[in-house]
Amino acid sequence: MYVSFTDWEFDGDVDKTVEGIKANWAEMKKYGAVNGRCTVTGENTLRTMTLWSSQELMEANVDAIRALATSASGMKPTGAMKGPLVLQLTEND
Repeated sequence: MYVSFTDWEFDGDVDKTVEGIKANWAEMKKYGAVNGRCTVTGENTLRTMTLWSSQELMEANVDAIRALATSASGMKPTGAMKGPLVLQLTEND
């Protein structure tokens, strides 16, 4: 599993942003995304985390997913990181 993080600048309307992300989820899954999370990090900033089924799918599609989000929501990416998932803990661990 591989993870991409993207920092975004947005208009501050969290509800609208959440609805936009939900609306794009089916398309993201077509590109290989298996899990998505979004955290508000400031008044007009947020960070998304997308879990991918393979490095190849992440590398091939992460830019397309970011472009989709930009065009659909007007959000602007301001930073990004990606890499292999090395640990996952849950409440059952």
